[in-house]
Amino acid sequence: MNIYEELQAKLATHPMGAPPRESFLEILRILFTPEEAAVALHLPFKPGRDSEIAHKAGVPVEELVAHCEAMADKGLVYAYESKGRHFYMLFPTAPGLFEFPLMKYGRLDLPFERLSKLWHEYYQDGWGEEMTGTATHMGRVIPIQETVDAHQTVLAYEQVVGYLDNAKYISVQDCPCRVSKRSCDAPIDVCMALDYGAKFLAERGMGRLIDRDEALSVLKRARDAGLVHMTSNTLDKVEFICNCCPCCCGLLGTVTRLGAASAKVASNFYAAVNADDCLACSLCEDACPVKAVTVQDVAVVDRERCIGCGVCVTRCDSGALALLRRETTNEPPKDYATWLVQVALEKDRLEALAAQM
Repeated sequence: MNIYEELQAKLATHPMGAPPRESFLEILRILFTPEEAAVALHLPFKPGRDSEIAHKAGVPVEELVAHCEAMADKGLVYAYESKGRHFYMLFPTAPGLFEFPLMKYGRLDLPFERLSKLWHEYYQDGWGEEMTGTATHMGRVIPIQETVDAHQTVLAYEQVVGYLDNAKYISVQDCPCRVSKRSCDAPIDVCMALDYGAKFLAERGMGRLIDRDEALSVLKRARDAGLVHMTSNTLDKVEFICNCCPCCCGLLGTVTRLGAASAKVASNFYAAVNADDCLACSLCEDACPVKAVTVQDVAVVDRERCIGCGVCVTRCDSGALALLRRETTNEPPKDYATWLVQVALEKDRLEALAAQM
């Protein structure tokens, strides 16, 4: 087993997975030098101290720091400094190895066109399915709040603005999915990160810090473009707010392109039609990202397919559509650590993951 096969095997222990494919091995060879790959084998999936990692890797601390800083600049490793010591963590395939290098498209010495084609091949060849466990998806839809019926209760974790209000840092960066796939003309600079992930991306030149007002304007541009708000599938805090299209984006693509059940990403709402107000104009049918709406005499919503995003409601000029709460609702895992354990259990990887933490 060569160094890149060993790195693939390590990444495969993470809930986000890394199925063994030649396309992925080529991706790793593009992203990591052999020396970096050797160091990456000793990096944990949570931040570890430089001296401890160097001891495990059998290299001087100065050499480890040099390699890790170079990998952090490429978006392969999370890095921060505290009290004069460096801390590093290996990113999984997502969010991480796929997204972050592509956020510096054209600004790193990488063959980006080849890299994009390889990621697309890998997504279609098994990796895309890794974004969901048997029950728990990596991401979830947050509805456009203005599209929820006025009589419906919207909980804190269902309001995207609440996450912005509570974030210490917010960054905006280019959507790596649209940068790599380029299947539509939707806006690219609408991908947001929150808190220390946002700080890291800004420091490493993958994004820039913005304030709450600009974040709200990003959401408005996304809404106007018919994009779907998606976040990490966690309750207390979210790591990112993506604005997804059905044709390029990996999270939404698990439903639209890979055929996963809509319920895995859906919000706790569904679109409902007031037939008396419906003009049968078909704007909602055209706008629905998952093809859950059909129009004959009136619009009809397939509740099993609907993801409760509210995009169709924004397109309805007659006010015939609104989001209503589902009878059975789901609360996401409390935080990222809880999500990791939950999906690792679903995929029978908990012991293997624990060994890499």
